[in-house]
Amino acid sequence: MKSMPAAGFVVVGLLVVGCAMVVGCMQPVYSDVAAPTTTVDSDSKPGSADITLAIGDEKKFADMLAAHKGQVVFVDYWATWCESCVEFFPHTVLTHNKYHDQGLATIAVSFDSLEDEPKVREFLAKEHADFENLLSSYDDVSQEVATAFEFDVLPQFRLYDRTGKMRYEWKEKPADLEQRIEELLAEKAPSTTDN
Repeated sequence: MKSMPAAGFVVVGLLVVGCAMVVGCMQPVYSDVAAPTTTVDSDSKPGSADITLAIGDEKKFADMLAAHKGQVVFVDYWATWCESCVEFFPHTVLTHNKYHDQGLATIAVSFDSLEDEPKVREFLAKEHADFENLLSSYDDVSQEVATAFEFDVLPQFRLYDRTGKMRYEWKEKPADLEQRIEELLAEKAPSTTDN
């Protein structure tokens, strides 16, 4: 059996990297890794005490979203191992800071492993992510978690209107995000007497 020439390995390697870039960030699934039974104290890193980080599943996320009825909600699905997620995250913070007083709520959902909770907290503190943050309790990026949270690639961004309906979704950097936020903020808030 003939071995592949070195140039062949380079071509195959470039194809694999190219495919990963097209479909977004990917992380291998480690089904044999058990979830830790304890969580890290929020004071484990300087500044991390100011960060709100809940751990939960899609039901916890739905509750977080429902708590913001009457507001426009921007959601950032991300992970620290996803380069494009990390690259965009400062924009999420800036967007939150710009529109928060006008009625925008922001929720960031991390799909890091539970053992990386300290790393997630440290990143959020460094970025001054003083909005709601959720770490998925699924502890991986399996098909199960993708189905539960209804996503297929990271990063992913969603924008919900004041009634809680998802109106926009992006699977790459949302170039028209501010325009869409302003559009939804301009919509009339639902009346408590409306059916």
